[in-house]
Amino acid sequence: MVKSYYKLISYDKIRFLVVGGTGFFVNYGMLALLFDLLGAPILVAQIIGGETALLATFVGNNFWAFVGHHHLSIKKKLIKFHLSAFGGLFINSAIVVIMVHFMHIYYGLALVVGSIAGLIWNYTLYKKFVFKRSPDSV
Repeated sequence: MVKSYYKLISYDKIRFLVVGGTGFFVNYGMLALLFDLLGAPILVAQIIGGETALLATFVGNNFWAFVGHHHLSIKKKLIKFHLSAFGGLFINSAIVVIMVHFMHIYYGLALVVGSIAGLIWNYTLYKKFVFKRSPDSV
């Protein structure tokens, strides 16, 4: 059983999903706080929630999910991470705002749909652009 667990988490896609799941809950918590409890507009709440989740997932992706990329500085990776994540954040936020504001769907469900839509975008860019392996680590 333990051996199967270690084999499963040896795949960067699985680690990426674990980190992304953590980011989802960070985003959801910020949405609940800002939109539901404090009454902030959904767009503002989602952008702040998304950015908070983005920073949380950067840490997890940098130190655990992706390997062989430590030839780049943290500063460079964080800049590349933000540049690549803007597309996913835009997709996610647009879906959340449209579903909540115009379709009157619960923000948690809208966040699930938006997060799934941004998932493929983010993984592809993180793997090929941000956390790209160095040629000698292959």
